[in-house]
Amino acid sequence: MERKERRKKETDQSRLVDSSFNQHENLLMSLALGGYKMCRSLHSPAKSFPETVQLVGGPGRCKGRVEVKHKGQWGTVCKAGWNLSAAKVVCRQLGCGRAILTQRCCNKSTQGQGPIWLSEVSCSGKEVDLQDCPSGLWGKNNCTHDEDTWVECEDPFQLRLVGGESKCSGRLEVLHKGEWGTVCDDGWGEKEERVVCKQLGCGEPVFVSAKDRRRFGFGNGRIWLDDVHCSGQELSLEQCRHRFWGHHNCNHREDVAVDCLEHNPDLLGA
Repeated sequence: MERKERRKKETDQSRLVDSSFNQHENLLMSLALGGYKMCRSLHSPAKSFPETVQLVGGPGRCKGRVEVKHKGQWGTVCKAGWNLSAAKVVCRQLGCGRAILTQRCCNKSTQGQGPIWLSEVSCSGKEVDLQDCPSGLWGKNNCTHDEDTWVECEDPFQLRLVGGESKCSGRLEVLHKGEWGTVCDDGWGEKEERVVCKQLGCGEPVFVSAKDRRRFGFGNGRIWLDDVHCSGQELSLEQCRHRFWGHHNCNHREDVAVDCLEHNPDLLGA
């Protein structure tokens, strides 16, 4: 009797240890996955890997019919439930610019022909991957290819510093509709400079006085952006608030110039 009680006690203790270990292991796994998602969110705004979404049938990789990959096969997404927040996730995941159009797809020549994988996709707009958004069951819907989703994103946001001695110093120019143009200095400050330096992979910004700007020269084309306001945490200048493209009350003597340190310590230590 005493031996049975001792054995039962040892078994119960073993179960407690196993349970505690499993809970601890699950906690560590959750933290690891959470950390992984956080890293992806903070440092990988461009296309996620492996590739799980694409835009096809359009005039470039940033415009077209939405397709997702499931079980090794590409399929379309039904328009039912789709909204601009979902389009934003797709554009960000592909490393394109802002979502500018979302509508029912196309004509017969550009409709999908394979499976219709998703419908009722409901994104908050903050997801890293379209497949992180709540949706109906894979392949379970009443849609036809007449309801395939079409999304158009702006081309990837590009900027450069010109007139300086390196890519980290010069007059700020941004690319829009295939044309480079300048940025007006209304509202411009250190937070905005920090985002530019970060996006270019340079170091911290160095103050440039209005007098010192002259050494970079003034632009002579379009003034694309004005009243740009950043928090300093953005990964791209595109994520900052600004007026509509081309709307401003400036002249080229107000062109923004940015001077960054050459090297970003965070990148060197990566």
